[in-house]
Amino acid sequence: MECAAASSATQLAFCDGVLAGAIACRLELLPDRSGAKLYVMTVGVLALYRDLQIGTRLLQHSLNFGSSDPFITEAYLHVQTNNHSAIDFYKSKFGFVERGVAYNYYKRLEPPDAAVLSIDLTSYATKEVPLVTYAE
Repeated sequence: MECAAASSATQLAFCDGVLAGAIACRLELLPDRSGAKLYVMTVGVLALYRDLQIGTRLLQHSLNFGSSDPFITEAYLHVQTNNHSAIDFYKSKFGFVERGVAYNYYKRLEPPDAAVLSIDLTSYATKEVPLVTYAE
């Protein structure tokens, strides 16, 4: 698999000058090199800043980035199988679909299995990311 930086799909979120959250993504070329997938490696928000929709805005920004590039056909991510609230969040809020289970994906977590969720970006409708300003 060939990977590349996902440029602006990877972002940091600051609230009043404090680093409150981040999303890290990479692009993975399809085997036939006809396109790429956007892999969401991690999304994290400090506990104090949760429930402010920072994670939602970070993910929305990354999905908008991916859907604006016709070379990127889908986005996918892994979620620990017992993290039902996260799985429901990705499915209900963004339209991700469960594609299977990656067994023994996590080396230091119990259970070690990850649900694989993905979303088709070729028909994804870009959405505004409210209350966000971008630094140069």
